[in-house]
Amino acid sequence: MKVKTLYWSHLSDYEKCPQMYLWGYGWGEIDLGGGPGKRKPKPGDKSSHHAVMGIVIQAVLEDFYNQYLWKHQAGLMDRLVRLTKEKLASTLAKPKFVINWREITFEEMEETCVSGVLNYLKTMKAHKFLGTYAKSEVELFGYVDKFLPLGGRADFIIRREDTGITMLDGKNSKTKMKYTDPDQLRWYALCFALSYNKLPDRVGFVWYRHPYEDGTEETGVDWIEFTRRDLKALAQRAQKVRKGQNKGKFDPTPVAKHCRFCDYESVCDARQKQRAINVAKRHKKAGLPIFDGSQGVVELGFGPIQTTPETSKK
Repeated sequence: MKVKTLYWSHLSDYEKCPQMYLWGYGWGEIDLGGGPGKRKPKPGDKSSHHAVMGIVIQAVLEDFYNQYLWKHQAGLMDRLVRLTKEKLASTLAKPKFVINWREITFEEMEETCVSGVLNYLKTMKAHKFLGTYAKSEVELFGYVDKFLPLGGRADFIIRREDTGITMLDGKNSKTKMKYTDPDQLRWYALCFALSYNKLPDRVGFVWYRHPYEDGTEETGVDWIEFTRRDLKALAQRAQKVRKGQNKGKFDPTPVAKHCRFCDYESVCDARQKQRAINVAKRHKKAGLPIFDGSQGVVELGFGPIQTTPETSKK
């Protein structure tokens, strides 16, 4: 079997639930319905609007850096707005993205994408996220050992004389740090170190919905601390995950806070059984009505009431 590069999303998903990783990415010659080694076909019952908006914003900012759009100041805002709308339309046209329009409107998606791009410019100007090197979607690759390649894709890498090497990951979250794991940026720092034999000087999350605001405490960025020990611990976690994958350990470990973001929640037997058990526990604790037809007793939380055929018909 070809050695598979381990990315942050792989490590994160496997640690949360090995089956979620297997179904989401595939492994070896295991056939999950899409062919050997392919991921399991998605049931398509979850809206992809959050993913689409993040993809669109990042795609525009990738062009902003990699196509050097920032060098052409005249009419830049209008061009970025137009480009954002074009990329949203083309992304929505892809069949792999299913949008539940009862959860969000097209106008709301468009507004979020446009404001996300323009908000980033505010934060970029305040922190001077331009320099002698400024690129987006930078591939990082290196080996922990000869059997374990690690990979990452940095949203932004900026090098300046005054601040050194800055690595940023863009987030379109409504609430800062709520669904964000700082180890994601430490992973990118690890991949950068493996790629260039050098540590970045700082890493941070940049928030598309929470831009820099002059005169306030809002900086638009949350910087994440990291040490060499942190990166070594991540490398050890990666080795542990790969060992489990190689041994074919892909058992489900359902946890509500993780399952809610899984594309396969509705078709996962382990999760559905867990939900049924949790519902039964809540009903029992709340004393909700439970009817046992064999005994004719209804529990309402304040003692049994004996029913008769006549009264039960009323």
